[in-house]
Amino acid sequence: MWFPGFVFQDFNLLQTLTVEENIVLPLTLDGNKVSEMKQKVKTIAEKLGITEIMSKRLYEISGGQAQRAAVARAMIHSPKLLLADEPTGNLDSKSAKDVMELLERINQEQKATMMLVTHDAVAASYCNRVVFIKDGRFYTEIHRGDNRQAFFQKIIDTLSLLGGHHNDVSSIRVP
Repeated sequence: MWFPGFVFQDFNLLQTLTVEENIVLPLTLDGNKVSEMKQKVKTIAEKLGITEIMSKRLYEISGGQAQRAAVARAMIHSPKLLLADEPTGNLDSKSAKDVMELLERINQEQKATMMLVTHDAVAASYCNRVVFIKDGRFYTEIHRGDNRQAFFQKIIDTLSLLGGHHNDVSSIRVP
């Protein structure tokens, strides 16, 4: 049996637990052996660069660190699918960049499929494909290609058209 990983905008970490306890919670609920949990949490903490905060409580860490812990908890099962709801919504721009680079790396290295919902064009630019929904219906989709900056511009252009009718705004950019 496999489970998808979930990353929430507001972290959904338990305040009374340490970072390490939050990360291993899914394994604890599955009844995994302590030795197995310790090895898995050590490995994932090293990958995500959070080994120094494992014994801290949530009030002792930054939002970026909390989101990394949430990503670690989501990835502890090595899921084939990771679902993320506004994963950068509560983060400053540097922490958001760090989290999106982390998710991109996980996608590439572990071949995990990721589906994220975001209103953030910068976060969306880290994806390989963006599907736009308008009024609850499919609007269009675009694919990244090799140039992330050009992809970001396509996202911005598409977003500029989403607000009105198709004739309201020219799709030609004015320099």
